[in-house]
Amino acid sequence: MYMNEQLFQNSAVLVKGNYVLKNRRYRKATRMLGLLTVAILILIVSLCISLVGGDSDVYAAANGSHLKQSVEVAKGDTLWSIANHYAGKGRNVREYMNEVKQVNELKSNVLQVGQVLILP
Repeated sequence: MYMNEQLFQNSAVLVKGNYVLKNRRYRKATRMLGLLTVAILILIVSLCISLVGGDSDVYAAANGSHLKQSVEVAKGDTLWSIANHYAGKGRNVREYMNEVKQVNELKSNVLQVGQVLILP
């Protein structure tokens, strides 16, 4: 009889240990499901924001206007330094400088502090 009681007690501990293990698995699965849900929501929100933000280019193209960047000339700025900064990687600075001159109808490379240049 003593052995039967001992077996019964061991099986009860096993059942209790199994319950604790299942409870831990359940909590871990719930956390993972929650994290997956949050990740999907973030993905959906970022996708919506990028779609809404991309409409400005479509709107500008539909109007026939182009979104242009402008820069205000500061003390020490030269046409070359501005063109070098905004020309973009791999683009010829001298050609870009000539485009800036054409867009702004500049006759020389001399700039005035406070002058606003439209960049192509």
